[in-house]
Amino acid sequence: MTRCLKWRIAGTGSILRTLRTSTVEGSSARVSVLVFGLNYRTAPVGLLERLAVSSEQLSKAVTSLTGREHVSEAVVLSTCNRVEVYAAVGRYHGAMADIRNFFSEWGGVAPEDFSSLAYDYFDDRAAAHLFQVTAGLDSMVVGERQIHLQVRQAFKDAQAHGSSGRMLSALFRRALNIAKRARAETEISNGRASMVDAGLEAAGRVLGDVEGRSVLILGAGKMGGMAGSRLASLAGSLTVTNRSHERAERLAERVGADALSITDLAHGLRGADLVITSTAATDPVIDYDDVDAVMASRGGRPLVLLDLAVPRNVDPSCAGIPGVTVLDVDGIRELSDAGAVGTSVEQARVMVEEAAAEFAAWTRTVAAEPTITALRKRAERIRAEEVERCTGRLADLDDRERAAVEALSKSIVSTLLHEPTVRLKQIADQRGGELHANALRELFDLDEPPES
Repeated sequence: MTRCLKWRIAGTGSILRTLRTSTVEGSSARVSVLVFGLNYRTAPVGLLERLAVSSEQLSKAVTSLTGREHVSEAVVLSTCNRVEVYAAVGRYHGAMADIRNFFSEWGGVAPEDFSSLAYDYFDDRAAAHLFQVTAGLDSMVVGERQIHLQVRQAFKDAQAHGSSGRMLSALFRRALNIAKRARAETEISNGRASMVDAGLEAAGRVLGDVEGRSVLILGAGKMGGMAGSRLASLAGSLTVTNRSHERAERLAERVGADALSITDLAHGLRGADLVITSTAATDPVIDYDDVDAVMASRGGRPLVLLDLAVPRNVDPSCAGIPGVTVLDVDGIRELSDAGAVGTSVEQARVMVEEAAAEFAAWTRTVAAEPTITALRKRAERIRAEEVERCTGRLADLDDRERAAVEALSKSIVSTLLHEPTVRLKQIADQRGGELHANALRELFDLDEPPES
């Protein structure tokens, strides 16, 4: 037994002699992060609303995305200011084509009609972009808090639909954490909190002031609730209407407003100075004929329609009616300032950049794991085969002695691979580290790793 064991240990080099050096195309199994999207800076609201993904459509959207060849995970972030797809991908160019095609099919828009308006970021820049978005640094209202909630909801929805795996889960958890930290450690959120605040400010510039005005809120969701809370002590009269009258009544009771049946919308429009809309309807709820008829009976009193929804709730043509001002996302942007500025923003940006670099380092380390796993599996298979070849020579050993031989051979393999494993992880935490993993896979003829 001893001679056999010594021969097999001394012949460890036979492991190397069994390996072939062959090149495997695309041997890196690295999964990267890609974001592709459009926002209020790059695209008009008309295009954003065509590409928007409602909560009811989300399942269909992520199924379409993850069913494409180069996309293994997907999170869709669709708000009144942006439509973005975050994806875990194995091939950059293939994934870009997949996501661009998704946008084209989803919105019924030719790729050439939006490609020049879109942006895309890869790896650490994709992480930095999401971190900036979540912290409110990429918002129309810089430092807004609402976007943090919207990113969290998008992530929760992706988890519920099974489209967020290890890579995007790690990315979004880090984004939510860094945004929370940025708000706690800087004064970035001391200004306006949301698009509602920016919209009310813009409406105030048109009306002179919203205080003492008659306000109608159309939509009893989150934004409608925020508007009601802001105006509860400011408005001269406050009315809430909604497709579900029960929800309208609940919001009205909470903010001290009156509830109006949606069938009496024309009556509400007739008496309002300011109408705030934020429903999830995919078609306009307020059309040209409705507003034109109402304005004829208002004696020239101006009306501001503040449309916070994407897709829009107000027919844009209403802006052509004398006395009517329509403020959608584009209109709010023209009348609003940038929100928080200065030292706080710079401090938050530094935190975001540092967090993005840390995430990028983590992804490079993760990329080495399939290679390490494959190497250990290969070594274990060879170890087991070599021990099996000694079975005849070890026939006189009892169970305890056989267990000792098994443990010793495993220990030798583990010790031999420990240092290369540690070194590969260290090297992977650097740009270009995947080259070492590729070389190892080629030298040891390791199996092609899975794409994700």
